[in-house]
Amino acid sequence: MPRLVGLHHSDGYQVPFAYPTGAPLLRIVGGRGSGRSALLNAVHDAYNGRVPLARVDLDAPGFGEPGVAALGEEAPNASPLTCLLYLLAYKLGLDVRHFGRPMAFPRLSLGLLVVTAWRPLNGDENDVRPADLRRAEAELRTFITADDPDIRRRRESLGRWFDIVTASLPHVLSGLPGLDAIAGAVLDTARQQLVRSEPGRGALAWWGGRLHGAQGYQGDSLQRLFQFVRGFRRLDDRRRTAEEHLVAALLDDIDANYGRLRRLNRKPRPLLLLDNAHSDVGQALLALLEAGYGAGGHDDPTRPVVIATLLGKGERYTPLCEVGGNAVPQADPLVLRIPAIEHGHIREMLSPVDYPDHLPRLVARFSGGRAASARTLADTAIRAVQDAATVESRELVDVAAPELLAKLLPQPTMLERLILLSAAVDAGTRRGLWTFAHPEDHSPELVAARVQEADDYRRRACLDGDRALDLLLLHQLTATTSHERWRDIQLRLRSLCVPRGDTYLHHTLAVGRVDEVVCALHHRFTTAAPAVWLASINLICSAPHPREGYEPPDTADTVSCTACGGEGPGPQHDAVASLVPLLWRLSDPLTLAPCEDDLTTVRIALETLYGNRAAHAGYREASASWPARLRTGAQAPDLPVPEGSAS
Repeated sequence: MPRLVGLHHSDGYQVPFAYPTGAPLLRIVGGRGSGRSALLNAVHDAYNGRVPLARVDLDAPGFGEPGVAALGEEAPNASPLTCLLYLLAYKLGLDVRHFGRPMAFPRLSLGLLVVTAWRPLNGDENDVRPADLRRAEAELRTFITADDPDIRRRRESLGRWFDIVTASLPHVLSGLPGLDAIAGAVLDTARQQLVRSEPGRGALAWWGGRLHGAQGYQGDSLQRLFQFVRGFRRLDDRRRTAEEHLVAALLDDIDANYGRLRRLNRKPRPLLLLDNAHSDVGQALLALLEAGYGAGGHDDPTRPVVIATLLGKGERYTPLCEVGGNAVPQADPLVLRIPAIEHGHIREMLSPVDYPDHLPRLVARFSGGRAASARTLADTAIRAVQDAATVESRELVDVAAPELLAKLLPQPTMLERLILLSAAVDAGTRRGLWTFAHPEDHSPELVAARVQEADDYRRRACLDGDRALDLLLLHQLTATTSHERWRDIQLRLRSLCVPRGDTYLHHTLAVGRVDEVVCALHHRFTTAAPAVWLASINLICSAPHPREGYEPPDTADTVSCTACGGEGPGPQHDAVASLVPLLWRLSDPLTLAPCEDDLTTVRIALETLYGNRAAHAGYREASASWPARLRTGAQAPDLPVPEGSAS
């Protein structure tokens, strides 16, 4: 940050610019709860009051500004982008200590004034604006449309109209409650340009040059400026073009505030902090800023430092922790990602109390690398330790899961759907589960739509495939489901699967029928390649666990192992029988760190399956890698399947 802004973040000394000709727009990508807003808060706290700065939340009502309402829909005289530009100009124009004269925005204020207040056509009978405003507008219209206007009388008419507009801002901005005070401060700059400047000078000259030669514009600079409103009011592509002019005005105003003296003194650059820029207005603003960055009145325009955070998956981008010091990324566009939180950070969060050794691993497992989720879990654990001197894994997640899920998936209806659907493994069984739980939805098309809506909602939140979220959803399902309901759900899902297939056995294990799974896997062991068999047990033993007190359903027939025949269980059957329940238990996300006896049992079982046979070398590799991975916290279905063990 110091090398982007030109000022150290904590001390007052200036820092050489990393990008002497201007920094590119910086996009920072992260998921929900990753710390995007916290990062901007830290930058804001470091530089607020030291450089011109504007911080906005582009996904919040009124862009996060207290007292400003959200624009309900596009209006003839307002759009989300114009409301945002009012707010940015107001915040950047506030007085900053040691910066000198506050920044002014004459070009932008002129454009916003005419867009907001001017009606290019006479009002109709439904015009509810004050009568004096309508009279002043009608008088000014005669001068604006005249081929050879009297400049002095036009200037006087402009002054009267402007004074009435500013006095009537609540009516002019009736669709934007709370914005009138901010707009009034921004528009103050426009009066001098309208009343005192000649049409060929100042900000008016900029608008005249900007619109010169454009289709539909004629007359002097002031006349072109007022004609500019017609394009904005079209509510089509011409509005986008008009907004492009307004953003260009913002950038050129910022550049004009950095005159020769400020450039020689290397004054810090202004900061625009745009949170949640993945929103529609955020994407529109970023596109227009990028388009305007390459333009300017001279070869080296001063551009603001723009940091925009976006919701997304950032795996393909450079992490923030690798950028700093002399490492100046040259990519354009410049996109960085927020790295996942590490065990060291979690241990630091838990440091106020004497915590059990397994707790950081549990927090990491259910937080999924999200800083906010880890903080919630850590704070819950600290309170439990302070109250009871200990913390139980299940109780910790029971308390924290509802809050975590509400933050990750804030739409209650979709959250409820995803909790139910978390029990299913694939798309086909998801639809079958929905039909089972909601028999009132008779149409297959309606069922498919319900499931698709939930999946789309999760994907838009960039949480599709998120393992930690899967664990939270499943935990909440077990926590809010009776034992009987749990059994019915799992048996229903099993009935939708191919008999004795992987997902069938997955749900069989979830209802506690361990012997049935053992016999099926022993039978499969006699024919399947090691890679196939190891992948299967990985998926099967990732089955969820029912709550304490659950009793497996009785079976009418005793389960017999076809692989054993009439000879009774042999070493291989015993190996499978010891491996399945143990691996299932060690893959419970609430489990403590495995003890060495458990890891030894896993190793011996896999070595027994290897049996000194070259074709079974994959089991020997797994006998070394699986205990090592389990020791570090890995669980099914993420245990490694040795490559090349399919022979």
